[in-house]
Amino acid sequence: ALEERQKIENERKKEYLWGYRKACKRLAVLEEQLVSIQQVEASAKTQQLSDMPKGGGHQADLSDLMVKIEKIQRKMDAAKVEAMRVKVDIELKIAEMADPDEQMVLRMRYIEGKKWNYISEKMKYSWRQVINIHGRALLNVQIK
Repeated sequence: ALEERQKIENERKKEYLWGYRKACKRLAVLEEQLVSIQQVEASAKTQQLSDMPKGGGHQADLSDLMVKIEKIQRKMDAAKVEAMRVKVDIELKIAEMADPDEQMVLRMRYIEGKKWNYISEKMKYSWRQVINIHGRALLNVQIK
């Protein structure tokens, strides 16, 4: 029962620690959406220029696009602020830890998003040692 509780607690901590990488992914999706809509906008402007003598229906389409672009940019701004807030929060939790190896493993894994092989190479420990350090780090990191 204790072991099961610890597994659940470790999963909760991992979920929290992955928060920064998830926030970065959300931001990347918004950036892709913005680029996509900006391409549509550029295409609409080109179309509007080639259709010059016709009626003014394109103007409404363009202003709708501008509103959508502005909306995504606001979401991106909010996502950037959230990503930084989450990162600072996680960094502070890691900085409070006593063991520098545990700090390094958590930073590389959850802030930098590095793979286990990279971490073990960088720290000059075996893969197994890094996994063990990670296990200890999960026990020791204080997350509410």
